[in-house]
Amino acid sequence: MSSVLLIGTAVTRPGAVGTLYRRADGGDWAPAAGIPLNTGVQALTPHPARPGTVFAATRAGMYRSTDSGTSWHRLDLPATSEQFWSVSVHPHDPDIVFAGAAPVGLYRSDDGGTRWRRVGNAGPMPEICDYSNAKGLTSRLMRVCFDPTNPQLMFGACETNGLIVSEDGGETWRDASHALIELSKQDATLKSAIITPDDCEGILDGHAVCVTPRQPGLVFYACRMGLFTSGDLGRTWRNHDVGRFAPFSYCRDLRIAVDDPDTFYLALSIGARSDAGALYRSTDRCETWQRVDNAVTAKSTIMSMNVHATDPGKLIYMTRGGQVMWTEDRCATWREKQLPADAGDAFCGAIL
Repeated sequence: MSSVLLIGTAVTRPGAVGTLYRRADGGDWAPAAGIPLNTGVQALTPHPARPGTVFAATRAGMYRSTDSGTSWHRLDLPATSEQFWSVSVHPHDPDIVFAGAAPVGLYRSDDGGTRWRRVGNAGPMPEICDYSNAKGLTSRLMRVCFDPTNPQLMFGACETNGLIVSEDGGETWRDASHALIELSKQDATLKSAIITPDDCEGILDGHAVCVTPRQPGLVFYACRMGLFTSGDLGRTWRNHDVGRFAPFSYCRDLRIAVDDPDTFYLALSIGARSDAGALYRSTDRCETWQRVDNAVTAKSTIMSMNVHATDPGKLIYMTRGGQVMWTEDRCATWREKQLPADAGDAFCGAIL
């Protein structure tokens, strides 16, 4: 039986479609029912314990599907103008769901997504970089992860705002980026300023964060400048220097295999807008990397990837230009399907 593929796009040019595309049973792409064509879908998270349930974080609210993405319903959050860029299900309690917002903020549901409340210091986190001339851009909470042995310990990766840490289950958060900034001061290759005047912007451009059950307390942080780890809640950091194994080191996404806590997948490209990208796998907790998608060629930046919630053989990634690549046999073989020509930039995906 063919996998169900879900891809989220955003309105990034005049006439583009920003919605949720679905493909099932080897058919064509079709917009999913219930999500408007100008929404902008930024993150997709299948529920790990409830088959068929998927959450979508969009620039116009949060959505949920209970029929494998065939139809969607907008969830009732107290937010008004905020965009949503991430959604995470707590591994210790399948009813607890977090939604990450822009400007950086967080909402929590304790009943599987029906009712929500604002958490995380009650408002947007302070922005470290100077956005005063950034033409309306702001930081956003790109990913939230949980320590596998301590349900109160959580980490958040913020785009151009670094890493935040909560030690009380998400109720309050503190910035843990000072040591990242100091690291960039010591190494000129870690400096980068594109949308703000601050050359620490690059190392604070957080895209993904993970903690593996094999080594609780060690947080893996992927950003514009590479991959870094901290074993002391962000007080010190180690640069894994992924450029030793790949021709580029812009890290857009990082995932852990569902069946092996030592195996990680990393999406690498040249930059946010580029003409190349590739998927790498590590079987030794990010010490060494090997490319695993040689059968396909990414022609633009890989914006996101996702692993199946329970099947270790299934993985999907998508490029900004609308290429969708997926494997159902642990990267041994790959398939590719281009999104429709009017689709906006692809930002996220899921394989069911």
